[in-house]
Amino acid sequence: MAAKSRMEKYRKEIKNLILKGVSIRSAWRLINADLPEEGKISYNAFYHFVRNSI
Repeated sequence: MAAKSRMEKYRKEIKNLILKGVSIRSAWRLINADLPEEGKISYNAFYHFVRNSI
């Protein structure tokens, strides 16, 4: 397992989206829209990151 999640660099952006009332699924779609095809984040990983870290 990686020592640091690749979502850590998006933590501030994710937190701002969640605080604005954006659903976890919508935040996941917005973050993934900026990532290259090979770097996409799975919904399950994103969901657990938000639940455990935000």
